[in-house]
Parts: sequence; structure tokens; C-alpha cells
Amino acid sequence: MARDLGIHKEALRSWVRQAEADAGERDDRLTTVERDELKELRKEVAELRRANEILKAARVKSTGQRNRASSLPAGVSKSRVCRGRVFNRRAMTSRSAWVR
Repeated sequence: MARDLGIHKEALRSWVRQAEADAGERDDRLTTVERDELKELRKEVAELRRANEILKAARVKSTGQRNRASSLPAGVSKSRVCRGRVFNRRAMTSRSAWVR
């Protein structure tokens, strides 16, 4: 039959399988509707990822070198601040400083 239509037999077989999947006779393939929906969702995900990257770049550009650590007192590193309280090295290793 494929020869009569002038197409390769595997192309015809693929079309028949897809038609069976669309009719609900096969579970091993996505239907045409599902395939189209998946294509649109992948396109949307790619667009959202691009938009997310643009927003990240804009956020970094707008904040420049400023970050949360710059609002701390001089000489205090980020690792020595816990819940808004500043600890020195001894307090960081002492359990009594954490249990209040």
C-alpha cells in the first residue's frame, strides 16, 4: 500500500500508529493534541526562563555592588550575624550564646 501511495512503508506505519494513538487505541504514544500541547508548554517554559534571566540581570545591574552584607557594621561579616544579632567568634562557638 505504501508503494501505491509513493511513500516509504515506515512513514505509513508511523501515520497509522499516530492515528491509532489519536483514536485512543494505543497508550505508547502521545496523541496529536498532547504533542501540540507539550510543544507549546516547552516554548512557554523557554520564554519564561529567558524572562527570568533578564530579570536576574536587571536586578544585579540595578543593585550594583550593594548587597545585604554592606548594611552591616564595619568589621562584621555576614557569617557572624544570626537573626539580627551580632556575635563575636567566642560567642559563635559557645552554646550559651545561642540558647537564650
